[in-house]
Amino acid sequence: MVVVGGGLAGLSAALDLAEAGVPTTLVERRPFVGGKAYSFHDSVNGVELDNGQHIYLRCCTAYIALLDRLRLRGSMRLQEQLRLPVVDPRTQQMSAIEASAGVPAPLHLLMSILRYRHLSWRDKAMLGRAMWPMLRMGDRGRRRLDDVSFGDWLRARGQSDAVIDRFWDLIVLPTCNDRSDAVSAQQAILVFQLGLLRDPHGADIGVAKQGLSVVAEAALGAFQAAGGETLLGSAARALDHDGERVTGVVLGNGERRAAAGVVAALPPHRVAELLPEEWRGRFSALDQFELAPIVNVHVEWDRAVLREPFVAVLDPSVQYVFNRSLITEQDGPTQWVTCSLSGAHAEASMAQGAVAEAAIAGMRRAFPAAAEAEVLRWRVVKEMEATFRPRPGLGRFRLGTTTSVRNLLLAGAWTDTEWPATMESAVRSGQAAARGWLERT
Repeated sequence: MVVVGGGLAGLSAALDLAEAGVPTTLVERRPFVGGKAYSFHDSVNGVELDNGQHIYLRCCTAYIALLDRLRLRGSMRLQEQLRLPVVDPRTQQMSAIEASAGVPAPLHLLMSILRYRHLSWRDKAMLGRAMWPMLRMGDRGRRRLDDVSFGDWLRARGQSDAVIDRFWDLIVLPTCNDRSDAVSAQQAILVFQLGLLRDPHGADIGVAKQGLSVVAEAALGAFQAAGGETLLGSAARALDHDGERVTGVVLGNGERRAAAGVVAALPPHRVAELLPEEWRGRFSALDQFELAPIVNVHVEWDRAVLREPFVAVLDPSVQYVFNRSLITEQDGPTQWVTCSLSGAHAEASMAQGAVAEAAIAGMRRAFPAAAEAEVLRWRVVKEMEATFRPRPGLGRFRLGTTTSVRNLLLAGAWTDTEWPATMESAVRSGQAAARGWLERT
């Protein structure tokens, strides 16, 4: 078996196959694994940085199970209960969306919503008109909303632009990588159901205390320990086939690798590039996907400017700020923080200096301590194809892991896991692909 792609989807598929006794080769075009979730050594600044700040929630059961399997739970920092501080830079007031201990969902959010300073009393009163139907909605009803934008669905239930911007988008933007007006209601409602409305601990936030590559490298080590073969720095150029089935892969150097089957754990456009011309009609859904960027601004300040591990900022140039020095338990007088900008369509085309300048100015507005602090170093990292865009109507084009080509399987956060493009979705897809192969053989 050949698995093409060394992100979390490919690693999950390869690990499951190898541990089930299937001879498996993992092919990855880069010299390291991790896909869209990795860390790297910044030689200019002399620090290890994540390509972008990644979080997971307690409802991400497949990802958490993978961490346990790899004995990495101790490398993570997971809240005992949800607390998301939110600051308004216009007033520098901070208020939190948080769970009340021992209170069942969805009432666990009630007290924090009542205390939430960033909404008017009228907007707070109207939240229930959207939360109640979400809570009652079943899977079938949610799927029927694929063609509707979440923004339109919210406005039809009395939600103002202010409450969308200051409450709903705080969750939609980082999980779906776009704002409510551009996201399918089906996708956004699933996020709220799983994270906030059905389990009082569903949205507890987890982050890695080490560079994020620790997960991918541990998965790779476990795969190799199970007998798996790894080809790093070796791109797959095409699929070999006999007209009806895959017979192997053609590598970038022209080498042909025979295989009983292939798992293509790649973004949609890369899968399409591998396909023989005569198969592309069967996979026309791949052409429907658009990719969206995430931009991260890593900044070292000459002093502590943030006490919380992370804060949401009601400013599009900042969005979410993570206290990397605190999260990674680094002592010292300076402080590294990361601004994570989702749905960063404008920032992706801006010069790095302009992106950093805007983020730093936004942090100075939001945090009093930053107003007097000095920036020592910064680094901007752009993931131009970070996720697929879960636009209205896309749900029908998300393909399953098994395909009409019996021995070709698909994996990736974009496949039909129902989840948005998250680490959870990637792991689920890889496991589903492995399971699909094992059930067929």
